[in-house]
Amino acid sequence: MSLTSAHSVVAPSATSKRVAGTIIVLYALISIVPLLWIFATSFKTPPDSIAYPPKILFQPSLEGYCNLFTTRTRQTPEYINSLGPATGFCDETTRKRNMVIAGPSNFMPRFVNSLIIAFGSTFCAVFLGTLSAYGFSRFKVPLADDLLFFILSTRMMPPIAVAIPIYLMYRELGLSDTALGMILLYTA
Repeated sequence: MSLTSAHSVVAPSATSKRVAGTIIVLYALISIVPLLWIFATSFKTPPDSIAYPPKILFQPSLEGYCNLFTTRTRQTPEYINSLGPATGFCDETTRKRNMVIAGPSNFMPRFVNSLIIAFGSTFCAVFLGTLSAYGFSRFKVPLADDLLFFILSTRMMPPIAVAIPIYLMYRELGLSDTALGMILLYTA
């Protein structure tokens, strides 16, 4: 047999295909179960969500979502009884816990702010990464290997090592507590 002869590729057997399929299905289930647990917990009441042992069967409730989207204040039972009848599910649920709805929560503005930062930093990172990858692959860059190694080695540096210098720089530039500051930080 010569060294240049073609090697045959053995087709996988039916048993190995079944084993591979079973492993994939088990991995998918193991990955999905925590997400389903989180989703199910969002429909539990606060006592049910922290019960030990955890309750598998429970009475679904939207109380968690009422708590997420409203600001509540604790009141005396006399004050709550002096109010008119509850106007909806959230109002009724909060009154059972001696609370009244004071207004909307800050969830949506904070969520929108998070989306702006996430999409802004993702766009900047992909845009700059694409430009630099094109430049390194298309043109002859002097010391390209050293530059690429330097870029890769910055990933190995612990972020706490640059936390104070970044904080001082952001304070001087007025980027503290701004969306632009977060976008630049996550892009780097």
